[in-house]
Amino acid sequence: MPIKASMSRWISALVFFTTTIGAWAVPGKIDPSLMGPAVLSPVVRASYLHQMNPQIDFTRALNLALLYDEEGSAEGVSPDWAFAQMLLETSYLRFGGQVSPGQNNFAGLGAWDGGEPGMHFRSPRLGVRAQIQLLKQYASARPLEGRPVLADRPAVKKGAAPTVFGLARSWASDPDYGNKLVAMMTRMLTYADTRTSPTP
Repeated sequence: MPIKASMSRWISALVFFTTTIGAWAVPGKIDPSLMGPAVLSPVVRASYLHQMNPQIDFTRALNLALLYDEEGSAEGVSPDWAFAQMLLETSYLRFGGQVSPGQNNFAGLGAWDGGEPGMHFRSPRLGVRAQIQLLKQYASARPLEGRPVLADRPAVKKGAAPTVFGLARSWASDPDYGNKLVAMMTRMLTYADTRTSPTP
């Protein structure tokens, strides 16, 4: 990556960091809507991932967090919820299940319960984009803004899951899937709050 572009992404991340979190910081006020802007900054998300899995260095975590901002913003999907889903599906990028790290598959796409290994994507960006686009199809009836990465899925009823709770028994067979995503988001928000609270 050119140095100028790399610096631009770092500056963008630092700008986001100055705003950190907003309305969701109030306990019990987590908005479960899949469509919407980011509330957490990429720096906070990256720092949380690095803390939970120190084998993922901060630079790599930040690059991934920025991809979620760019791809999520392009489609109107919340980068925070998509990132939380990635953390849940990959166990903080430890993987260890049906999907391997080299697949760039951050949400278990195509990894059915029967043991299928799931889809492969050429780059992390394409993997994130595929996840974001599919989340949009679940959450909204609006058309995609970018070229589809995946073939259209007739089984997905567009707009049938506007919140994370609608992903239970649809995106995932787990009936508790939405609650697990909320728990993940709560942990990220708590972590963000500790970073922004004044020291005694």
